[in-house]
Amino acid sequence: MRTSVVTAALVALAAICAPRLTASRQDVYVTLVHTHFTVTDREGRLVTTLGRDDVKVYDDDAARPVADFSRHVDAPVNVAVLLDRSQSVSDRFPVLASAATAFERSVLKGRDDRGLVVAFDSKVYLLQDWTSDAGRLAGSIQRLTSAGGTSMFDAVYKTCRDKFEITDTRRNALVLVTDGEDTTSLATFDQALQMATISGVAIYAVGIRTDDSLSPRDLQGHRVLSHLADLTGGRVFSPDDQSPAQLDALFGKVEKEIRSSYTLSYYLDVAPDRSFHSVRIEPNDKTLVVHAPSGYYARPTPQ
Repeated sequence: MRTSVVTAALVALAAICAPRLTASRQDVYVTLVHTHFTVTDREGRLVTTLGRDDVKVYDDDAARPVADFSRHVDAPVNVAVLLDRSQSVSDRFPVLASAATAFERSVLKGRDDRGLVVAFDSKVYLLQDWTSDAGRLAGSIQRLTSAGGTSMFDAVYKTCRDKFEITDTRRNALVLVTDGEDTTSLATFDQALQMATISGVAIYAVGIRTDDSLSPRDLQGHRVLSHLADLTGGRVFSPDDQSPAQLDALFGKVEKEIRSSYTLSYYLDVAPDRSFHSVRIEPNDKTLVVHAPSGYYARPTPQ
């Protein structure tokens, strides 16, 4: 296994701040870059004990000293659940809705945790806005039925644009429950990905497979979900048999991963010029796997 592959045409962004210092007759810029990541071993088990000296970070393939490093275990979270209710998942929808309901009841553990629920078919519906009341989140899912087309990219784009703030110190995660097929979105894959990563959101996908898991449509859906997850520092989880027990266990893994992350910061001595910077985080222990955003656009801080 290996660390996430950097794709320079796509973005992954945490926060960027760029104060400008004026020296004699020239400007000196110092840009502080923040990024988040999780780490697993070869068996996919979370590793939560690393320290600053256990990883190296590269910006555009240039090594950078780590300025700040933090572990976050059971830290406050913002979790948006986006549930596919389209016709393509109608045969599995009752089981999926039940598992998502149980997830919502368990994921909010502290008063600073927040969740919201969005459903999508050919349109996008905000079922429950940010709340710390797990019962309200679960209740909004229980009333759902399935119908219509699939506007998955629109759901990701609108939720990240309207509901997440990069200045929020909580861990921002989006749990996407879908087969990955998009049929009716106005937003493109690239637009959805860019909005997710600019918002500092890690996407965790619960991939729903059809009965014919080797069909081209199903394989394409899995690839789409893998790209969304990999390039935002999340992961894809695919149940083997989609039984209630399997789905409950899988959502439990999603919950643990959301709450077991690291953040690090490093400095650049260049001005934010909106160009793409690739970011690579490498553990000293080469048996470990880092799940991290692939990079960012150097965006100036609004004045």
